[in-house]
Amino acid sequence: MSSNSLVKNNKFFDILKGAIVAISTTLILILLFAFLVRFANISDKFIFPINQVIKVISLTLGIIVMLKNNNEKGFLKGLLLGITYYILSYLLFSILQARFTFEMKNIYDMVLTTLASGLIGIIIVNIKK
Repeated sequence: MSSNSLVKNNKFFDILKGAIVAISTTLILILLFAFLVRFANISDKFIFPINQVIKVISLTLGIIVMLKNNNEKGFLKGLLLGITYYILSYLLFSILQARFTFEMKNIYDMVLTTLASGLIGIIIVNIKK
C-alpha cells in the first residue's frame, strides 16, 4: 500500500470516527431530552429548536475529533462529515422508527446540516490555530 493511499484511508477513518462520535452524542442527548420532555412537560414548540441545538453540539464534537490529528481544510472536512453524519443518522433514525420516508424537508435538512458542518469546521480550525 502506498503512503498516498494510507493518507487517504486515514482521512476517511477520521471522518467516519467524527461522524460516529457525532451520532453517538446525538443519540445520548436525544435520549436525555426525551426523558425531560416526558417528565418536565416541555412544550412541543421547543422540540424542533432543541433538536437543532443537539445537532450542532453533536457535529461540533464530531468535527473536533475528526480534526484532532490534522487541523487543515476545516470547511471541506466539515462538509464531508456533515453529509456522512446526515446519511448515517437518517438511516439509524429510520430504522429506529421502522419507517423510511424521504421528502423535500429531508433535502433541506441534509443541505443545512452539511453547510453547518462546513462552517463549524472553519471555526474549529481557526480556534485551534
